[in-house]
Amino acid sequence: MKAIRFLLLIPLVLALISCEPIRITTKVEPFKIEPPKEAPVVKKLPYEAVVLVDDSEISSATHYDYNAGVIHTVEFPTGSILRQVLPIYFDSMFTRTIYEKDLSFIPSQNQVVIDARIDNINFSQKCCLPTVLEVNARTKFIIYDNDLIEIALPVYGIGYGTTSKSGLFVSIDKKDYGNTAYQAISNSLKTTTDELYQAIQNPKAQISEAKQLINKDPSNIYAYRVVANLSLKNNDIAEAVAAAQMHVQLAPKDPDGYLLLYKCYLAQKKYKDAASQLEQAVALAPKNANLIMKLYDFYTKKGRYEKAVEAVKKYIEQRPDDNYAPLRLALLYFKMGRYEEEVKISEKAINSLSFSGIGASIIKNEDEYAKIKSIEPNSPAQKAGLEPNCEIVEIDGKSTVDMKLNEIVAKLRGEEGTEVKLTLRKPETGETFTKSLIREKFYTEPVAASYMSLIALINLETNEKTKAQSYIEQAQKISFQNDFVKIAKASLYLKEMQYEKALNEATAVKDSDYALLIQAIAHAKMGNYEQSLSLYKKFSNSNSLLITKRAINEFFTALYPYLEKVENKAIEYEKAGQYGQALKEYARLIEISDADKAKWVRSRVARIIAQNPSLVELKDEARKYFLHAEVLFTKDKFEEAIEELDRAIQIQPFNPQIYFNKALLHEKISDYAGAIENMEIYLQLNPNAPNGQTIKDQIYKWRFILEKEL
Repeated sequence: MKAIRFLLLIPLVLALISCEPIRITTKVEPFKIEPPKEAPVVKKLPYEAVVLVDDSEISSATHYDYNAGVIHTVEFPTGSILRQVLPIYFDSMFTRTIYEKDLSFIPSQNQVVIDARIDNINFSQKCCLPTVLEVNARTKFIIYDNDLIEIALPVYGIGYGTTSKSGLFVSIDKKDYGNTAYQAISNSLKTTTDELYQAIQNPKAQISEAKQLINKDPSNIYAYRVVANLSLKNNDIAEAVAAAQMHVQLAPKDPDGYLLLYKCYLAQKKYKDAASQLEQAVALAPKNANLIMKLYDFYTKKGRYEKAVEAVKKYIEQRPDDNYAPLRLALLYFKMGRYEEEVKISEKAINSLSFSGIGASIIKNEDEYAKIKSIEPNSPAQKAGLEPNCEIVEIDGKSTVDMKLNEIVAKLRGEEGTEVKLTLRKPETGETFTKSLIREKFYTEPVAASYMSLIALINLETNEKTKAQSYIEQAQKISFQNDFVKIAKASLYLKEMQYEKALNEATAVKDSDYALLIQAIAHAKMGNYEQSLSLYKKFSNSNSLLITKRAINEFFTALYPYLEKVENKAIEYEKAGQYGQALKEYARLIEISDADKAKWVRSRVARIIAQNPSLVELKDEARKYFLHAEVLFTKDKFEEAIEELDRAIQIQPFNPQIYFNKALLHEKISDYAGAIENMEIYLQLNPNAPNGQTIKDQIYKWRFILEKEL
């Protein structure tokens, strides 16, 4: 009986096997898209966009035709299509667009980063009379700020494309699949641009939507990131902190939560807490170049240069392709006076950016001679009379027909000063001729000029003007308009006492405190003291890595005739018993004095205060600011309290109590260098303070904390 049942099943099995569907795969190769003649109308955004799109991405879609017994899979070059469609819309939408497969640099503050991809693609096909192909595509956009944290919920766009072909024996070919997919992807962007605009320009709506998602799913960390980041940008710090803390609680191993808390505490000027959160983020993602650079920026601004050096070294390990990164390290060494290390890192960078060749770019097609595409000005190629489109028949007697492009480039390059013999042909006349060229040094990027200029500045610091001149001349050949080159030239002119030329070079550099310092020195040297002092006020609190103690001392030396005049006037008033007038002159003097001179001024003032303490009592506006600081202190708003005391100092610079209170505030924010500085000023103005030894003991403790980085 069992045998009979088994025999009955055989026809059924055979029937099922005979119904196995046919599987077909169509691979659509990437193709060039002709952009529309008229650009679409889109709303414009005041940002640059860095668009991340993988142009090699392939998306598969499968259509099941059960009636025909066919399973058809099409592989669409969606990445290539999307990469070509995006500029049609985005180039008009943003002030500037940069397209990258992977992010190769740290975005600037005015840039948004958009991750664009095809989230899904499907197709259907109907036969016949007509034969119709339909494709639908969904694009997905994730929008980040320059810290690579989301500033909006994901934006999706859906688009459709259709191709219809009439005729009994027509079929859909690869070109049809590609063009129809292009229609679908293009239409998905067309329907999405307004949503993208709203997502970026309407943060309040994004916060509201994100909160709705959190209400539905309290564990949605993406939504918490959006709420925290956008609340921070809207200056709702309390909301931002709460959302960031929830993110950390839900995802304690995600560095983004700690980065958000860092930004929140930084906005609140809670620097110790901010540093702690940022360090935790880096510990969780030690290879994240963006986080490491944040750490570098933080340490640099706080004057913790050794820590900044460690951070930038880690960054260089992760981003060896960033040719500007060693410049940050070189500048730190310059600031710290570690000149040998600065020269070493700069020379290494210069060598990595240099090559020796003939100064011509080459193109090469298969089975053809190499051809000159373009020629550098004043290069060996130009001097030899070579022109674009000229064919390179032979290099040192070897034909270029069978060479690959990289082989040709390698043969044209070589040691500086060596000879290369070329056989060339003019395509329009067929004339063949031979030229011998001497290879010269070239640089792949203009940043090489910055490294050379920095070495020149060190040469000037060490009084090696001839070496400095040589580096400046080389740098000028690479990038004449480079700001570092202009600064180095201006510094050289100062050394040569050509003050007008120094001014001309320095004023051509914008947004540089060091350039302002050069101008201030030049004006002082020329006797223009008021102009010099006006410039000094603009950079006196600068944290520029180029401004060294030696440079500041040079400024004060240039001001000496003016300072001497003010000092003598103050002493005359003091001797005449006109202490109020003396204090006014000493206030003018201390505002523009170096540390040593300021200490001397306070010693003179301390004698006046000892005899007439009422002269430095806090009155009117100064007292108001002092009391503001006391209120802020009770509210734990230490940074704001320091700002109020600074306002009081502008009115009454010699009241000891202001500096005592300011020292304690700096201790509260773990700025021990600031605490030491202000407490020492207190003792200078009040050397006989009854608690003097206790204060000195506290300064010893702060110094220990600083040295041990406790």
